[in-house]
Amino acid sequence: MKCLRVVEERVEVRDIKLKSDLVYEEKPIEVVDRKERVTRNRVVKFYKVLWSNHGEEHATWETEDYLKEVYKTFFETE
Repeated sequence: MKCLRVVEERVEVRDIKLKSDLVYEEKPIEVVDRKERVTRNRVVKFYKVLWSNHGEEHATWETEDYLKEVYKTFFETE
């Protein structure tokens, strides 16, 4: 089987610091969008978060409680 090299298909190299077990740290960079879900007893806030090693197409929805628990200083810089 032959492998053909296509010069136009290149992977963009980023400055990602890998640990010895090939794990890298993700940090929330900014909030792209916000929404609230109202239940009977409370309001749950969601934030669409842009992560440090990914583009905007990979932003994820996270709860405010999760972000405050795991990334304690994130809301201080907002």
